Amino acid sequence: MSRRHPGRPSIAPVIALAFLALIPAVLFAYGWRWAAGRVPKEISDPPVADAAAPPALALATPILSIRRAPQTLATVKSEEGLVAQLNDVAVNTINEQSCLVVTLDGRTVFDHGGDTPVTPASNEKLLTAAVALKALGPDYAFTTALKGNLVDGVVDGDLYFVGGGDPLLSTNDYVTSNLKYPPFNVTSLEALADNLVAAGVTRVRGKVVGDESRYDAERYVPTWASDIKDQEAGPLSALMVNDSTRQIGTVRRWTDNQGGPAAGAARTLAALLQDRGVAVGGGSAAGSAPPDAPVLASVQSQPMSAIVQEMLTTSDDNTAEMLLKEVGLAVGGAGTTVAGAQAASTTLQGMGIDIGKLNIVDGSGLDSSNIVRCNILIQILAMQPLDGPIATGLPVAAQTGSLATEFVDSPIAGQLHAKTGSLSNVKSLTGYLPTAAGTIELSMILNGQNVGNEGNYLPAWNALGSALATYPSGPPVDQVQPR
Repeated sequence: MSRRHPGRPSIAPVIALAFLALIPAVLFAYGWRWAAGRVPKEISDPPVADAAAPPALALATPILSIRRAPQTLATVKSEEGLVAQLNDVAVNTINEQSCLVVTLDGRTVFDHGGDTPVTPASNEKLLTAAVALKALGPDYAFTTALKGNLVDGVVDGDLYFVGGGDPLLSTNDYVTSNLKYPPFNVTSLEALADNLVAAGVTRVRGKVVGDESRYDAERYVPTWASDIKDQEAGPLSALMVNDSTRQIGTVRRWTDNQGGPAAGAARTLAALLQDRGVAVGGGSAAGSAPPDAPVLASVQSQPMSAIVQEMLTTSDDNTAEMLLKEVGLAVGGAGTTVAGAQAASTTLQGMGIDIGKLNIVDGSGLDSSNIVRCNILIQILAMQPLDGPIATGLPVAAQTGSLATEFVDSPIAGQLHAKTGSLSNVKSLTGYLPTAAGTIELSMILNGQNVGNEGNYLPAWNALGSALATYPSGPPVDQVQPR
């Protein structure tokens, strides 16, 4: 998208189109007058006017007046007002490290630093969502399987719990625990245990063995800050249950020192099986299933469209990282973050998105070396239907997800649908605002020292919200109609 001066949007094409639309009417009017002059006098002469009749009223609006296109005039005036407001926001809040781009139904009306490379924080998840939907498909589902040799209701040897990369494999007590953003659209681990019982299994002679071999065993992106690991995301694994939580209600995770996520998942499943009367003789561990082990039971995740919605609404970092690894496996042949990042760039470019200055390091945006541009995020938004999984998954101002406590007293409360992002030096906001005169798409990425602190970003957010709330602000159509 082209970059425009923030204070001077181009409205000349709109006015020119309005006058072009009037040309047929003008030609018709002058043609009619010419034809009237050709009629014989005895036919064309009007009857003598009644002296008592009121004089004919003359039109006050010239035939070649913008008032002959009132809706166009009202729209132009609204856009002029919006751009003026946005220009004030940019002048007062956007530094040279940041960007603000606003479009209307996909048409750029304001671009301030739209091609400036910025760190996006969790706005990175918009890229991950778009790539996952494109590379894997909206109907794609993860499959988690239980494998082993079954003889007369008994698993003869170990029961292999094979992870399929499902980021939302959860137990009921985890979903209902006191989490800030509880996961939804989850895959029930209880359902997998029930399916094994339904297959006729009554006892496991050996161990429950967790198999995470679908992806690599890298638990964290190497360049993540130390306070991110385990607190925000990880440890990552192709077999994660309850986000690798070791003790529900705490932030304790199944790190490798405690056996790792796969061993923890196996232990959780073994407990569920024993609750259902299935005896497990050998406990639990991590390992790999034999290639030819038969499938005894399985469970599928919800479709990718639902997983993307959950990731955006709750800003789910683990889901974002797992999706990137799955994209890496599907496109690049390796379930790694590096392969996923390379595949993501290739996929975005194949979608027609300008990936200049783009640097993808992870799927969640937790790494401060991720680089994007506001115009890339706007391009992604422009490709998404308003009833699609990305648009419907975005938090709603003053209502849901990471926007539940934002814009509470603003006119755009309940109207703005946007993804937020926060790091100490980043605050981002990208999304949609439906209005009576079209849909506004916006991306504001603030970078700067401690800009993530509320006192530093709130003035910019409030100013942006106030500016957006003024649209449409042009005169009513009935006030600019011909007179």
